[in-house]
Amino acid sequence: MIEAHVFSYGQRHLYADEWEQWLRLRHQVYIEEKRWHEPNADGRETDQFDNDAATYILGLLDGRVVTSARLIPCNRPTLVSDVFPHFCERAGVPDRPDWIEWTRTLTVPELRSGGRQSILTQLCAAVMEYCLQEGAAKVGGIQEPFFLPKWKHLGWKTTPLGLPQEIEGSGECVVAFIDVNETALGNIRTVLGTGRSPLRHRGERPRLIDGDRVEFTQ
Repeated sequence: MIEAHVFSYGQRHLYADEWEQWLRLRHQVYIEEKRWHEPNADGRETDQFDNDAATYILGLLDGRVVTSARLIPCNRPTLVSDVFPHFCERAGVPDRPDWIEWTRTLTVPELRSGGRQSILTQLCAAVMEYCLQEGAAKVGGIQEPFFLPKWKHLGWKTTPLGLPQEIEGSGECVVAFIDVNETALGNIRTVLGTGRSPLRHRGERPRLIDGDRVEFTQ
């Protein structure tokens, strides 16, 4: 099972090696594999949403970053609000602090399979647990439609905010958000066959929603 380390953008110095691994992994996946844009000279991928509003979950196996998530409250600038608002033609762009945008999720190529207890499923459990602890109501964002059956398989209730639309270089995508609640966490723990929390941290971290600094209880 992964260790899911949670930290803020301002705490990335506590995870200097892992942060560097992750930026290079992002470049490998999003630039070299998916070809979102031309390669960067430094071999790292970042964007304008890597800022003080962001909280990160990096999944580690034996100290190696193998999966990831970036979480940003929807009352702050997000990928949906600033780049893809036209994907929310049914319900409008979310603008609530307890709705959390979930982006930059990837898994290293050699660990993308694994069935019901895959690395990705373990990451999803960590995201759901953390969002529930933080008092979030929903988590989601722009995603490829093939994720929707996965959320259903995990027993998660998902609400699309619009219809799938084409993104050049990425195919069809849709904006959808998942209900955050105890039932959703219990369902994915049943799939994984464990109730053990994967969440870890180093030092303090800011709350995802209100920004207060708290100690994280492991």
